[in-house]
Amino acid sequence: MIKILRQWISRALALALIGPIAASIAGGLNALDGSGAHTLLTSNAFVSGLIALVCVGALTCIAGVIGSLLGGRREGFLAMGFVLGWVAWTSGRIGQVYMLAPEVGTSIKLAIEAAVLIAFVMIAGVIVSANDENDPLSSFSLKRLAGWLRQAPMLSAMGAAILVAGLVSLFMGAYDFPGQSTGVGFIGGIVAGVAGSMAAASMQGKEGHTGTPFAPVMLGVMIAGVIFPLVTIVYPGFGSMEEMVLRGTLPGFVIVSPVAWVMGALLGVPVGHSWVEHSQEKVHQGAHANK
Repeated sequence: MIKILRQWISRALALALIGPIAASIAGGLNALDGSGAHTLLTSNAFVSGLIALVCVGALTCIAGVIGSLLGGRREGFLAMGFVLGWVAWTSGRIGQVYMLAPEVGTSIKLAIEAAVLIAFVMIAGVIVSANDENDPLSSFSLKRLAGWLRQAPMLSAMGAAILVAGLVSLFMGAYDFPGQSTGVGFIGGIVAGVAGSMAAASMQGKEGHTGTPFAPVMLGVMIAGVIFPLVTIVYPGFGSMEEMVLRGTLPGFVIVSPVAWVMGALLGVPVGHSWVEHSQEKVHQGAHANK
């Protein structure tokens, strides 16, 4: 009972206090035309946007640490996702961002924004993973992460997460509707969690599978937020970007904001991951029972 209460306190803090503060900081910026069509680094003042980005990242990190202290590491991921969900939901639509500035600099700023948020999530993950023996699969310990990234199954999990997240966004993000970026990021995270976990499990085999850690799959989805804005430099290319915005034909992977990608990794991946790991656990239990 006390554990459940602590978990709900963590969620309440993230949803009702830290998240709204982060969204307010992000919303205090203005786009090039004075509207709200911007992300943290694509506002009309780069320095102010950078300060806001650091503040949002720090608040996300704080929410993760508090959540971990109250309800465990996985609760910390949930808290960070809630905070970024607030920011993603209240941020400008990426199609409108490109409408105002269809140029290489916009894509580079979006990629940098994702990278900075990833860094803050990693910092929080490392802090809360100091004692991770009781739940190694959710660990973001640098030592464990370095070991996982030398294993083919975990690299395949990361690659599958990037690929599947991109495919989901391509097909589900075809129209830059309000709130679509947040929804596509979340659904992309869920499907990537399933695909990444299945990819690792298939390479390990039934007997060798000991569970897929969160970190490689989460990082895959978050890294998508760095890769896909840069893809726009080549495809569709900035000569046709504004025209595609006007016609509503932007590629789906373009419309997901950096914040939404990171949020999708934190909230969506654990959902898809748990589905696969639970089914694998049932299979192993059945196999042992038949021996």
